Amino acid sequence: MQKIAIKNEALPLLRSGMALKEKILSAKAENYLRRLKAFEKKHRMKSVKFAEKFGSGKLGDNEEWFDWLFVYEAYKKITAQHKVVKSLSL
Repeated sequence: MQKIAIKNEALPLLRSGMALKEKILSAKAENYLRRLKAFEKKHRMKSVKFAEKFGSGKLGDNEEWFDWLFVYEAYKKITAQHKVVKSLSL
């Protein structure tokens, strides 16, 4: 684990910035999750299974598949970032 030095007067600013970032990431994750659930319901397939099938070329080039893949990848990235932000302690 790498440590950094932070002046005491900077802590409130950093804490508020991290709290804001956490709220933004949480809202984005909820939005992407709602969209994923809509895709999953419409196509009766979990996103993980969809990504496997799409990645192996079994689904073709339907524009909607690219939208679903974007939302799925964005959701994974946002939730990973959210996990990191939540793990920080200042």
